[in-house]
Amino acid sequence: MRSKARTELEKVILPFWLEHGIDPGHGGFHTCFDNRGRTLASTDKYTWSQGRFVWLLARAAGLADRGRLDVDAAALVRHAEAGAAFLARHAIRDDAACHFVTATDGTPATGPNGETRSVYADCFVVMGLAELAAVTAEPGWLELAEPILARAAHDIGDGTAPTPPYDVPPGFVAFGPRMILLNTLLVHAEARQRLGALPEPDRDRLSAALDVMLTHRLPDGTFVEMRPDDPDLDETLVARHRVPGHALEGLWVALHTAELIGRPDVVPDLLASVAPLCASAWDETHGGLFRYVDRAAPAAPRGRDSGTPYERLLARTWDTKLWWVHTEAAYTTALAAHRYDDGGAREWFDRIWGYTLHTFPGGADGAEWIQIRDRAGRPLDEVVALPVKDPFHIARNLLQLVELEAQP
Repeated sequence: MRSKARTELEKVILPFWLEHGIDPGHGGFHTCFDNRGRTLASTDKYTWSQGRFVWLLARAAGLADRGRLDVDAAALVRHAEAGAAFLARHAIRDDAACHFVTATDGTPATGPNGETRSVYADCFVVMGLAELAAVTAEPGWLELAEPILARAAHDIGDGTAPTPPYDVPPGFVAFGPRMILLNTLLVHAEARQRLGALPEPDRDRLSAALDVMLTHRLPDGTFVEMRPDDPDLDETLVARHRVPGHALEGLWVALHTAELIGRPDVVPDLLASVAPLCASAWDETHGGLFRYVDRAAPAAPRGRDSGTPYERLLARTWDTKLWWVHTEAAYTTALAAHRYDDGGAREWFDRIWGYTLHTFPGGADGAEWIQIRDRAGRPLDEVVALPVKDPFHIARNLLQLVELEAQP
């Protein structure tokens, strides 16, 4: 596991992004490549991906410093600092939120549907700045992130946070913002701890966010993605659909949080969710994990359809096989198997990791990994979420696998 993850990072993933993603002229990063990584379709800079790119570079530099990656740590830090400076100059607004997208020179722009802000972009900027602060021991980056984190947490808490590219349908409470907030608080807290100590209020905030995220866990171990406010909405398509990849990502975030703040009480339920979530999404015909499923079976979501864009997305793309679903699931199952000696998780890791390595690396069909696939695993040249090639999930989870294998 470790050798393959490390090889992919050193030989495929990082070389692609370091060669093609760095903008030495304006700062920031190019990420608007097509699915095959062969064409730069736009030089726009989506803040979502800019923050993620800073995180990737900073985290990889930290592993290189510890001898776990054979890459130039100093160069990675320089690129990360340049990216963070671009964010500080151009992406962070005076109201402690971030522009959704900028032109290549940093001029604020709007998204394809007029978007000006997404709380997800805000959170990824915080993650990038926090990881950079940790690896450079420069608290100024963390101080820059604090107001953004405070506003994101407030807006998610009171239900006013904008969530492009996918709006939450009226009448529902979404899992996604709560999971991403917990992840952001975790990265921020880890940076605070590495820079000195983790204050008790930060621990309390993490604990509260963990409990809120876990309100989406159901007795069968699965998670509801969109929880209806009104029981009359329970048989709608929005209420019935599940996003197992999101929930599996949330599991490792919750496990890391529990370890950091000392919450062993939640660990048994988290581990008990691994197998049900994997089984709820597994495609017995072609292998791999479906993007969306119905709550009753790993099949097309069903239920009353009110015709929202999100419901059209569910119906059209439920059976696609996506990069992030598989790498996040691979890390969660590896974590449960390696650190908690969970035999069922180990079996799921072997199955998911094998499928991932067989399916997603580009090889002769494209550069880096081909992130978007159809049900049978064939390249699907479509846009998912944003018109970017994601520099984050694959690299993050491979880095985590390398770190995990280095632990006793």
